[in-house]
Amino acid sequence: MAELKFKNIDGFKDYLDKNDGSGFSLDLSSMNIFDGLRFMVLSSEYYYRKFPEKKLKCKLPSDDVKSLISSFQVRNLEFV
Repeated sequence: MAELKFKNIDGFKDYLDKNDGSGFSLDLSSMNIFDGLRFMVLSSEYYYRKFPEKKLKCKLPSDDVKSLISSFQVRNLEFV
């Protein structure tokens, strides 16, 4: 499975427009905690709109992000 990094959410949206949404995970490990959290919430929403039956896999910068994201309604995220 490929780990993809995006500089911004627009790059992620472009990728989803051109691909089937499977076979990759988001690598957010290089982002700070706030950028990673923001990116996860936004990417989760865009991913769900296009692929409501699939889960978006994310590699996180830290376990702190996982605890922060748990307070949001993002049920389509899977942490790897």
